[in-house]
Amino acid sequence: MMHETEDIEQERLRVARRPSVQDAPPVLCWFDVTPTVPVGTYTARLRAVLDVALGIALSADFGEEELPADSVPGWFAAVSGPRFAEAPEFARRGRERYAAEIRGGDWELHTWLHEFDPDSESRGWAWWDLTHSKGDGTARIWVDTWGESFFACDELRWLAYVAGSDSVSGPCLARAGRWHEAVHEDEHS
Repeated sequence: MMHETEDIEQERLRVARRPSVQDAPPVLCWFDVTPTVPVGTYTARLRAVLDVALGIALSADFGEEELPADSVPGWFAAVSGPRFAEAPEFARRGRERYAAEIRGGDWELHTWLHEFDPDSESRGWAWWDLTHSKGDGTARIWVDTWGESFFACDELRWLAYVAGSDSVSGPCLARAGRWHEAVHEDEHS
């Protein structure tokens, strides 16, 4: 799926704030995560990295050898590179969890950022929202996959783990009504 400039701009807005229920596509996919930190801290980490990645997608020349990564949060740059031993404990632990679960190796920062190239068809998702359960401390990452249940998402799993999660399960395809219900619970609990 190609990501048009307007689509990336809309995705970046959803990273900044929860989208309206009326804007939801008919179906979304979700991933359940178990953060090792308060959900607000975890969400802020996800949003900070995604905001930078989408900003780079809107402004960078992906034909260049190096992408402008100066604004990437330091913890994410550290865990996604040769300095991973300098990364905070939550990020190093997430890296270990990812490696154990995926067995595909770690993500290097510039390789990860290249997944956001608007001309690439490899990223099969767009950020939608994050909701959480008050009772069990889990969170649910919601993404738009244009109705696809099988899509490339290892870069999202990497971010989900290294932002401070013990587990990441999914994706699961669901009607948008499931997201509406989760939003309602978030807002009324």
